Formats: sequence, C-alpha cells, structure tokens
Amino acid sequence: MKVGSNGATQAILDAVALSSALQNEPDVPRALTAYEKARLPPTAKICFANRANGPDHVLQLAHERAPDGFENIDDVIGSMELAEVGKAYKLLAGFDMESVNRRAKETEELWSSKRKENGFKDQKG
Repeated sequence: MKVGSNGATQAILDAVALSSALQNEPDVPRALTAYEKARLPPTAKICFANRANGPDHVLQLAHERAPDGFENIDDVIGSMELAEVGKAYKLLAGFDMESVNRRAKETEELWSSKRKENGFKDQKG
C-alpha cells in the first residue's frame, strides 16, 4: 500500500490469519485458500479506500480548506470531524476497538486450545 500508514498492522493480521489457516487445515493448498478467503476481502477494501485517500484524507481536507497554511488544525478541521475520519478508517482497516478485542479473544482461545491439544494445562485461575 502506497498510502494508509498501516502496512505493519496489516502484516500482523496477515500473519495471524495465515498461522490460523495452517493450524486448522493440514493440507497446505487448502490452508492457503482459506487464508486468501479470509484476508482478500478486508485487504481489498483498504486498498480501494486508500485509492480514495484513506487516512490521508485529513491532509487533503487541510490542503483544500487552507491552501496557504494554518496555525492551528482546529481552525481548519474540527476535532469531531477528525475523530469521525479516524473512526471510519479504523473500522475499515479492522483496528477499531471492537475488532481488535474480538481478534484478541479468538487468538487467546485458539492458543489455549492448541496448548491443551499438546498436553499443557491452562494457566488461568
């Protein structure tokens, strides 16, 4: 991705999806197909959004509204509008709080399951 500033985040999500696919499917071609099926739709959404400016949308707004510069961003783009732009992109990219927490729980459950399969006791409580 040329813009978006979330390449590292997407790489982490890719790694989690790939490792999950390989753990859940012993047949590598099928695992790779499952990985592609899981990651292609959200990745495509981000790519298309980035082509329409993605998170750099704020920079574009500032340039359009104050082409000669500004002293304070709040004079150009209000904090509520900034928050909305950020919220929309977080939802799209999959790192809004709800999505992150859901993935963390899924990862924890998968890890716990794999540990039990391998004879380790759960460390909780």
